[in-house]
Amino acid sequence: MSYLGAKNVFDQTVAELILDDESEKKSIAFLLLEDAFSISKMDIAINKPVLINELLLQEYIERLNLNEPLQQIVGFTYFRGRKFKVDKNVLIPRPETEEIIDLVKGLNIEEPSIIDIGTGSGCIAISLQLELSNAKVKAIDISKEALSIARQNAKELKAQVEFSAIDFLKDFPAANQIDLIISNPPYIKDMEKVDMKANVLEHEPHLALFVPNDDALVFYRRIAEYGQKALKTGGYILAEINSHLGKETAQLFEQYEYQSVEIIKDFYGRDRFVKAIWG
Repeated sequence: MSYLGAKNVFDQTVAELILDDESEKKSIAFLLLEDAFSISKMDIAINKPVLINELLLQEYIERLNLNEPLQQIVGFTYFRGRKFKVDKNVLIPRPETEEIIDLVKGLNIEEPSIIDIGTGSGCIAISLQLELSNAKVKAIDISKEALSIARQNAKELKAQVEFSAIDFLKDFPAANQIDLIISNPPYIKDMEKVDMKANVLEHEPHLALFVPNDDALVFYRRIAEYGQKALKTGGYILAEINSHLGKETAQLFEQYEYQSVEIIKDFYGRDRFVKAIWG
């Protein structure tokens, strides 16, 4: 442990990161120092003396240069302004996924009953339970390791969510007359791997990412079938989708006799969600 100037530490970190984009290097360096060592941008600006574990910093830089996501290195990320534990067993929540919470809130359902299919870190289920008055939220995942992380997040954030281990492609969770099915299921075709960044492809769970090329909508088909059994009349499905398959996903729900099927774009302008009403 040594006292060093915060700007000197920042400059060293930027210099040792292996990235072509200088602005991206600086952005990652800022986040690493803030999240792992509590060194703020103001500390860096005034070159405040900070106590730093140089060996640990070097380890983190080396891991970043091996394409390990920063969020996994520091062990957490933020979703809706809340800190969520993450590791290699769960997807790292993306900023665009946060929009699904506002979409649900816009439905104006009083005391909603909700089930989250493929909960991962639990970020969607937990956020809904905390932000919607008297919401009753259940969440499932095939991965027991992911559910362990989700339960830790719920406990830390004091959210009342019921978690269960279920292989959704084989079994439906018990539910009846619920208001909303929500999901961010696997939807990336295997063939799309070639276009993905190494930090995602090498470090995030493929079980939560990929689907077969010849059956890319397999989870949406199961969600549509489940909704027919579990939703009350007028109940909703709201799911994140593959932006390249928006039209196909919407048509699938229409084929299962859902009404008012709508594709919703994210803040990037990409097709990101599908909303459908049962009955």
